[in-house]
Amino acid sequence: MSRIDIHPVENSKSAYYNDFLNLPFHIYDGSECWVPWINKDMADFVDRRHPIFEHSNGAFLVARKNGRPVGRIFVFRNGRYNRTHKMEYAHYYFMDFYDDPEVSANLAQAALDWARKNGLKKLLGPMGFGGVTGGGTLIEGFDQRAAMTMMTYNHRYYGKHMEALGFEKYVDNYSFYLPTSAQLPGALREAADNVMNKNGFRVLDLKSKSDLKAVAGEVVYVFMRTLSDHVGNYVLTDNEISYLVRSLVQVADPKLFKIIAFKEKIIGFLFGFHDLSAALIKNRGKLNPLGIYRLLREYKKSDWLLVNGMGILPEYQGTGANAMLYAELEKTIRTHPKFKHLEMVQIAENTVKMLSNVKTLMGKTHKIHRIYQHTV
Repeated sequence: MSRIDIHPVENSKSAYYNDFLNLPFHIYDGSECWVPWINKDMADFVDRRHPIFEHSNGAFLVARKNGRPVGRIFVFRNGRYNRTHKMEYAHYYFMDFYDDPEVSANLAQAALDWARKNGLKKLLGPMGFGGVTGGGTLIEGFDQRAAMTMMTYNHRYYGKHMEALGFEKYVDNYSFYLPTSAQLPGALREAADNVMNKNGFRVLDLKSKSDLKAVAGEVVYVFMRTLSDHVGNYVLTDNEISYLVRSLVQVADPKLFKIIAFKEKIIGFLFGFHDLSAALIKNRGKLNPLGIYRLLREYKKSDWLLVNGMGILPEYQGTGANAMLYAELEKTIRTHPKFKHLEMVQIAENTVKMLSNVKTLMGKTHKIHRIYQHTV
């Protein structure tokens, strides 16, 4: 008779930490689509060094069946998220399991029990941690590689398990594919030219990471005002903002960050990234000298451009500033001919204006990630 036990993982020194860390490497063994977190980042997170734990609490759990690790989950209460969105919900993330209904049922029940114990009304997930951390269970696009750790990847059976357990759709996030040979529609180009000709509008010329650091605080302010009320985001604390800035600057190519200003005030942004997924997969979570070499090499050779994050301050929306961002993105692609593919990620289905812009750009649905909900 099979036996499933749920074990807490208190920190990276826990007896069950290696189960939590290594389980997905076994579940996705041989996969060319799943992209792992860096092991050190995972250890820091489990040790509660991430600033989210200044306002949130949670439990890292591992499921073992007959003594063998078969599933994992992180269930948590994000205090700032709940205040931003005026709700009292629990979230889950890092939910991985073998194709065994008994395992997924035990993991889900453990998460629901934790939420109930903490007085929360619903369980949502997978939910990230704001910024550029992706969320949702993949339900379409299983043959497509994850966009680094900006969006999750999972096997096809995950969604089927969640729905069989009574989880229902909360919202879908779309990723769109655009070939870099695509042309900016004439009307959009004209709108961009008109804005550029107006006194006061300009695109910042960022040549170095020092240039990016100098404006990072203002950019994050715009990020908060434009995106914090979206499903995957919330109003970050100062320490979370600092953490986000450090993370972005670490992987950023300033030439791919498009920042718009009006009379010296930053009003909009678009974040572009080299897709380093291939190197992250080969590194298998390790960041040793060979791993660093692979990342640097992929930085130079990757032909995929990821766009994750775009916003215009509300008072400047409708001025054509968004057209400026797209025109600058097109200019970047034309001046970096190595890019052959472009993926726009984390666009929620209820973000009507953004979805309209992507359709104007002739973007094609590339992946769909579903955030589920379950009453506690």
